[in-house]
Amino acid sequence: MKMYNVKLEVFEGPFDLLFHLIEKNEIDLMDIPISVILDQYMEYIKTLQEMDLNVASEFIVMAATLLEIKSKMLLPKQQFEGQQLEMEEVDPREELVTKLIEYKKYKIIAQTFKEMCKIGSRFFREESEVKYIDKKIALNYSSEDIYKAYLKVISKNNARENEIEIKKDEYTVENKIKELLVKLVKKPFLWFSELIKKSRAKGEIIVSFIAVLELVRLNRIIAEQKTTYGDILIKSFRRGEKNEQ
Repeated sequence: MKMYNVKLEVFEGPFDLLFHLIEKNEIDLMDIPISVILDQYMEYIKTLQEMDLNVASEFIVMAATLLEIKSKMLLPKQQFEGQQLEMEEVDPREELVTKLIEYKKYKIIAQTFKEMCKIGSRFFREESEVKYIDKKIALNYSSEDIYKAYLKVISKNNARENEIEIKKDEYTVENKIKELLVKLVKKPFLWFSELIKKSRAKGEIIVSFIAVLELVRLNRIIAEQKTTYGDILIKSFRRGEKNEQ
């Protein structure tokens, strides 16, 4: 199997990251291998977590969307009396592809404007009406006034620096994976809302969700979501069962 390596970069949003993965792997927009893209996407988010960087919520939503598309593509096609239904089925990737195509258009336009701004010689400005500036400008401030202003700026900067406090997260994806597996040993299933019930911060909820996605990817658990934005049912994986989103 061909392996794809993704260099960690900073992306403006989930579509920026997706488009980067598609271009890097020279993938046709009309035939996106969701499994490959999902694995690389999750690897990027996991790397951010390992570096103690915050993961924006829109990246998590996109990860859930990719997982849902993958689940739909894995579902067996409906059959009737031993014959496959002869009807045009909607590709689960269609909506995502449409948005990516639109994103590509805007990206090209933005790049065009960026290049135009670099070429200053192609633009002309009307000359200023000011022909002469007197270099001798009187300042009605004494050296003492300037010194006081300087001290005021310094005190403000010091106050801002004292307000900054960085705390290292007490929770990691690995710990949440262990916690989830222990809970599933005690009971056959649980809801995602139960898992995050005692979460103390938004970051802890995000880590819990990434842990669920990672275990689904490793075929350790099954995650089912009956309605969009509904609660997620989590069960231990058993042979013969398939993930549904």
